[in-house]
Amino acid sequence: MSQVPPPVGPDWKPWGERLRQYLGTVRSNLATRVEYDSPAVDGVTLWDRAGYPVISKSGVFRQLVLDGGYAQLVRTATQTAGSTSTAYGIDWDAITFGSGITLDASDSTKVVFAEGGKFVISLSAQLKSNSSASKSIWLWPRLNGTDSAGSTLKTSITSSDDDVVVSRTTVLQITSGQYLQAMFAVSDVTLLLNAPATESFAPSSPAATLSITRFMQ
Repeated sequence: MSQVPPPVGPDWKPWGERLRQYLGTVRSNLATRVEYDSPAVDGVTLWDRAGYPVISKSGVFRQLVLDGGYAQLVRTATQTAGSTSTAYGIDWDAITFGSGITLDASDSTKVVFAEGGKFVISLSAQLKSNSSASKSIWLWPRLNGTDSAGSTLKTSITSSDDDVVVSRTTVLQITSGQYLQAMFAVSDVTLLLNAPATESFAPSSPAATLSITRFMQ
């Protein structure tokens, strides 16, 4: 029953019954937003033709974000670079929790997005120097094989046995089916993404953590 039953004939009782059945069938569905719908009254919820629900607030329709499109990933073991001035993807061990985001089955440096949108991407890494020489590391996001311009985090370590934690948060527009890699490169291979072991007084630490949250579809 996809159409409102018309008031046919002189007997209104059967029409009223059909109308009641119709309303019971469609009442849980959101009406599609059209251009003349007004956001003047707060709390009007509609389905936007772009593929997401919206709600009126303060004179405008605002997007409601659907569930999914979030994840946290960890690299639990130390990772080193094989060569200097060469880009490597951080090899993630697992997604600790998430929805709509997975690791590529054949390449665990690639984080795959089932749905598109705007995402907050937060990367943190724990660094360790195994030599006294001054050295640097570069970390940046690569989306579908293309480096994200203007996004590199660079830091330097100047002494031996230093432990340094670095982090960077950025926003990326990602489309359905694309993959994200967290890349790094070093000027000296004695600079590591380090995963400290468990202590008697503290748990172990991951070498890197990646947190992803979708805030707009």
